[in-house]
Amino acid sequence: MRAGEIATDATRLFLTAGGLYFIAAASTIHLTSNGRDIAAFWPANAILVALLLADERPRWIPVLSAGFLANLAANQITRGTLAGPMLYGATNVIEVALVVALLRRWADDDGVLQTTPAVIQFILIAGLVAPAISGVFGSVTAYYFFGEPLLKSYVSWIASDGLGLLVFTPFLLSVFQGDLLLCMQRKTWSRRFEGLGLLLLVGLVGYHVFAVAPRPILFLLFPPLMLVTFRVGHLGTKAAVMIVAIIGGVATMHGYGPVAMMTDDPAEQAHLLQAFLALLLLTCLPVAAEVTARARLAARLDAHDREMTLRATYDHLTGVHNRRGFEEAATSVLERSAAGLIVIDFDHFKSINDRWGHLVGDRALQHLAAELRAAVGDAGVIGRMGGDEFVVLVPGADRDAATDTAGHIRQRLQAAPMTIDAQSILLIGLSIGVASAQAGERLDDIVQRADVALYDAKKAGRNTIRVAA
Repeated sequence: MRAGEIATDATRLFLTAGGLYFIAAASTIHLTSNGRDIAAFWPANAILVALLLADERPRWIPVLSAGFLANLAANQITRGTLAGPMLYGATNVIEVALVVALLRRWADDDGVLQTTPAVIQFILIAGLVAPAISGVFGSVTAYYFFGEPLLKSYVSWIASDGLGLLVFTPFLLSVFQGDLLLCMQRKTWSRRFEGLGLLLLVGLVGYHVFAVAPRPILFLLFPPLMLVTFRVGHLGTKAAVMIVAIIGGVATMHGYGPVAMMTDDPAEQAHLLQAFLALLLLTCLPVAAEVTARARLAARLDAHDREMTLRATYDHLTGVHNRRGFEEAATSVLERSAAGLIVIDFDHFKSINDRWGHLVGDRALQHLAAELRAAVGDAGVIGRMGGDEFVVLVPGADRDAATDTAGHIRQRLQAAPMTIDAQSILLIGLSIGVASAQAGERLDDIVQRADVALYDAKKAGRNTIRVAA
């Protein structure tokens, strides 16, 4: 990438990080803080963490500087001061850098948030370790500049920043990495509508629980969340938890919902909401990670089964069926339809190996297999029975049609000699036996008749076709 492109990309990243951070910080302070204390939860840092984790090579300077400046701007507008917010901004930058560094250092091969151990690691780092360290500076800032109690501010900082990171980072990371878009593209339209419908259901239930219900019925949120987890997957779970957090946070800070029913103290309300969201995360994220891990394991096992099946039924050199694979496929065809069988022997194959070596011999076999596929198309069943002997089963073909196909195969080989080197080409000769069978006839019987015809072709001087009586 050129220097100008790098600069443009860094500027775009700086503006993206700064703009998103400012919107999140300003709205959070306005909705969940009295302008002096620490906000009930802080999603802004999750934006920076997700942007840095989404980059293979994190661009620390544009992201962190954008977050710091956006933090100052948001605090200036909402709190009307810059002295304390400067320290808040520096503390948030330290927290973000700490979370990203620790997660990258200890991430497993599957990446961040992809397995149950990774989720537990993320919860510990983003929900406890990093906020506990940065909370020392944050609570001291709240105490000296805004007169807030030190211990209360420290606890609030841990809960606020930890929940903000835990709730919003998973979803934002999936957006910035492109996983969300890729997931939607891979789903059918019915599955897309199902996922959106379930997320809408979570939103409606969340609105009812936090804004309408006259009694505290928080337990109603768990059934739709679990339904999203099992039907949509881990990306749906991340989005659903974020939806609940936003609805619950806004409603509680305005005195609505089950949390507000329990106490009139805004600080206690914030802590109760934080405790509930923490419980929600500890319940849903590990389950979602386990479901995803099991789905990934099932996909790997399925791929492994397909690979083993291919190895067991296909010839690794030519890509056509081996003896076992051909017998299975041909038997299945003969059970339901008539067919013509073409048995092919590569004339004087041993002399090719003796003259040019086994590598050229292998290339000759591959060349023959490619021409057989081109001659019969997808309708035919092609097999390598061992060495230089090939068979082709043509479903629905009678003896005349099978003979015509055999002639077409010989014509293709004669018209397309194989190039060995700049001075040498190889014109492949084939001895061919043809037989036909009615539906329900045993494969062994038709193979025996075609082998007799092949033997007659060899007796007749090779490079010819003979048809079984």
